[in-house]
Amino acid sequence: MRLRIEKITARVVDHPVRQDGAIVSSLGRHTASHYLVVTVQNAEGESGYGEATTAPIWSGESGETAKWMIDRFLSPLVVGATFDHPSDAVVIMDRHLHGNSFGKSAIDVALWDLWARQQRQSVSTIIADREPVRSIPTRVSIGCYPPEETTRLAEEFWNAGVRTLKFKTGVPGIDDVARLRAVRERLGSEPVFTIDANGAYTTVDEAVRAIEALEPFDLSLVEQPTRRDRLDALAAVHRRTSVPIMADEAIFTPDELEMAIELDAFDVLSIYPGKNGGFTHSLAMAKRAQAAGKRCAIGSNLETDLGQAPHVCLAASLSAFPVEEIACDLMGSLFYAESAVTPPIKLAEGRVALPTGPGFGVTPRV
Repeated sequence: MRLRIEKITARVVDHPVRQDGAIVSSLGRHTASHYLVVTVQNAEGESGYGEATTAPIWSGESGETAKWMIDRFLSPLVVGATFDHPSDAVVIMDRHLHGNSFGKSAIDVALWDLWARQQRQSVSTIIADREPVRSIPTRVSIGCYPPEETTRLAEEFWNAGVRTLKFKTGVPGIDDVARLRAVRERLGSEPVFTIDANGAYTTVDEAVRAIEALEPFDLSLVEQPTRRDRLDALAAVHRRTSVPIMADEAIFTPDELEMAIELDAFDVLSIYPGKNGGFTHSLAMAKRAQAAGKRCAIGSNLETDLGQAPHVCLAASLSAFPVEEIACDLMGSLFYAESAVTPPIKLAEGRVALPTGPGFGVTPRV
């Protein structure tokens, strides 16, 4: 079914995010979600929706700069055009604009949403290479807090049914060993522990020492220990440690994925449309990683339910995501007091339900 674009609108929306237990990492403190809602319309007045979870420290985009690029630069490339497939628009956007991954992604996701709605189908049905799973275990990020606060948050999330805990690490002045020890002593051996340094360690030796210090607490995954622009360093850490390595900030694009595969820099790829510049790229990158013998999991920039819907779709539909072995970052319900969409995406007993309606199955509330 062909897709003709008549109109694209983008608006900045502030989503109140919890301050108690806000995510604190080596990149700073997530105290505000100043995001962009993008709506794409066809000639019949049907709409598709996307979200740009803009954060300048992550991709260099703010809500305002992403809106400017969409209004003044990207929309003129897409509006009035007819596509055989939503992925055709990504080729045009990438040809004319470098980077700006979250703004591009919001358009691409909205196109996929609209295209599937036109067919009265869910995207998960269209892309699936397995029977889509109905719910996915989430992991949740615990910021770099002292041991007492870290333990309090771990207990809160554990009692909410979350079984995989992701500890942010690498902030000067915070004793990560004491933090993980305190949580193990309180909750025992059952919780799955993963750590995420967000590229905090500047050298391979520093990263390896930090990982080895935390290995006694039974780590299942180490995420992005080295700087995003040093794939060679990530590969060196991978060679020197026994804990599986997840690549996140180091791999935004398909070209970066190819380099990381060539270097054998990781075991698990953190994937999500905003970082990758679109659902189209995430879909292709998940298949490429799987073909190279790597596994995938959903990452996060603390999306609302609007941004999470395509994430759940990817993880539920593709065998590249072994969701029962590696939990995905689908923690929005634990950080936002109310959902940004109707119907809300359900989180129960630590598992996030796959929306079942046409497209990605959700519509912005405002």
